[in-house]
Amino acid sequence: MKKNKLFLFYIFQAIFLVAALNIINPVFSYASARSAASRNIEKADKKYGAYIIRKDVLLKLNKNYGLKEYVTESVEILSQRGINKYSEVIVPFSMKYQKIKLLYAYTLLSGMFKIPIGKLAVNIVSPGFAVNYPAYSDIKYLTLSMPAVSDGSIINFSYEINNFKPPIEDGIFYTNYFSYDIPVKKIDFSLIYPVGLKLNLYLHQLNKSVPSKKIVCIRNKKFVELSISVNNIQAIKKESHMPPKKNFKKYIAVSTYTSWPPLLKKINTMFMKAEKPTEKIEKFVKSAVKKEKGKDAKQKAASIYYRFVKSFRYVGISYGINGYRPANAAMTFKNGYGDSKSLAALLIAMLKAEGIAAYPVLITSLNTTDLNPKIISPKQFDSVIVGLNLKEKGRNVHYYLYPDSSSYKAFNIPFELSGRKGLALLSRNSFKFIRTPSEKPNQNERIFLFKGALNKNGTLTGTVSVKYKGVYSNYERSSLKKINNYEKTIKVYNFLYNFIPGAQIKNYKYKNLRNINKNLKLSINFYDKNYGVLKGDKLVFHSVLPVDSGLLQLVLKSKRLYPLVTGYPFEQIGDITIKLPVKSSVYYMPGRLKFNGESGSAYSECKFLKNKMKLSCSYKFESKKPAVSVKEYKKYRGIIRTYLQYMKNYFIAVSSIYFY
Repeated sequence: MKKNKLFLFYIFQAIFLVAALNIINPVFSYASARSAASRNIEKADKKYGAYIIRKDVLLKLNKNYGLKEYVTESVEILSQRGINKYSEVIVPFSMKYQKIKLLYAYTLLSGMFKIPIGKLAVNIVSPGFAVNYPAYSDIKYLTLSMPAVSDGSIINFSYEINNFKPPIEDGIFYTNYFSYDIPVKKIDFSLIYPVGLKLNLYLHQLNKSVPSKKIVCIRNKKFVELSISVNNIQAIKKESHMPPKKNFKKYIAVSTYTSWPPLLKKINTMFMKAEKPTEKIEKFVKSAVKKEKGKDAKQKAASIYYRFVKSFRYVGISYGINGYRPANAAMTFKNGYGDSKSLAALLIAMLKAEGIAAYPVLITSLNTTDLNPKIISPKQFDSVIVGLNLKEKGRNVHYYLYPDSSSYKAFNIPFELSGRKGLALLSRNSFKFIRTPSEKPNQNERIFLFKGALNKNGTLTGTVSVKYKGVYSNYERSSLKKINNYEKTIKVYNFLYNFIPGAQIKNYKYKNLRNINKNLKLSINFYDKNYGVLKGDKLVFHSVLPVDSGLLQLVLKSKRLYPLVTGYPFEQIGDITIKLPVKSSVYYMPGRLKFNGESGSAYSECKFLKNKMKLSCSYKFESKKPAVSVKEYKKYRGIIRTYLQYMKNYFIAVSSIYFY
């Protein structure tokens, strides 16, 4: 009896000490009251590694456009995947516009033991990309290395972000997401703002009846409180080559601008201040167009552009990542680098110095959702390009220059910006919604040519040449820029060995590697002593064709949840001419291949010209759209699979009594 009393005494003492030391979580005591339904949810969602038990977001907006954000989050870890991904919490912020304060952070074990975060586990660090992007030196990360994270543990943290300086005068632009890559059990969002302050609110994939509004009094002043509560939100499923996840997220976008004109007037004013040419800029322009006397504005603009992209480096990631104000043209000129908005301002200043009217165009790329005019926010845009209206044969023609790269020809823009909506800031009080020109398949071509001869012993000699256009040229040129001659040789051998593994290269040459105004070309002179195989009186060989395994990677899935985003239309074209042994004839050759669909087409055929003893083969695969719908995908997949099987098994046999 005495022993039992002593045991109970120690138990009560332990409970008292735990409570006194605040080890029991006073805010989230979920484990103690977790229902069977909740446990079933956890089991079903274990593949995601974690799920959000609860997230609370409170925004307080004052009449001076100061915004304070309070975030409280609780995440349960379900597996090693969750430990790897969520044991370190990262909160990005801008030192230029924001102050951040950690309110608390701890890990909850077994639903009752609270392990607080240590001081050394809380850090303010510069992101890895800041090394290569000095324009973003004000971007920092608050990192929390959560303690004792294990299966079944719950990480809890809360922080406050004070947006003390609007990135645009009177401009608050905020987006709160309600769905993530992991499941969410509950999210509560509240926005408190002064009565009479007009806001632009946009709900994406949320029922308009979900938000509730009421008037509250705070310190004898009236405020509007907008509340949204969402429960049991499924994780966004991942898929290769899918559209941007933002398309499928539930979110609310908040803006203190209720129409586009006042906002764009502010943005355009910032650009116009930055676009002033200086004496040094004017000298640079004169040197660039020195050889273009008597030429038209388009040729002069191209000359300025080519000198510009050789002289200035792009060191940015997104249009608004550190504010929306471009650096002055003089400063960007002096630094030699800038982000998209600063480079655009400098290029416009140069064009203006030559009397060529140009203007900034805010654009949404393929990496984000299409421009939604209902959301009055510059956060939608992630790039800035330069627009020109030039007179040609008595009419205005629109052209665009891409100042962020040294890989694109003048008046060409990257595939992720083609066919996209944007806003052209034509003047201080004039703007226009535009759509950039869509790419056509023949803008992105890889053209393969072979001319050679096959002798009666099976030796193949000849020249392979490859012409790269558009995105193929950009990719290939980028891969070659930072490698030495030895590495280039290895690259050429690897390319040739993909379809002629026994080849011996005599020589090779890249043409127009540094000249972005022309298409990149590769020429390889080679021989292969064992290309053809003698089978009795037959010489059997494979047509000289590179098979693109990347096409197969696109269509590995038999079914898709989302459209297949290739990003750009393209063509792969081949023409092959092989001189055959004298007095031989074709014994076997596969038939013609021809498929045509809404999203893609394929063609291949060989012909034997007996009078010239030549075998002439041609092939073509065309992908017609930058994105293939779920409905179209089955046929698109079928065309690619049939085409690749056909190419891989394209054997030809020739015979002649003179082989022996």
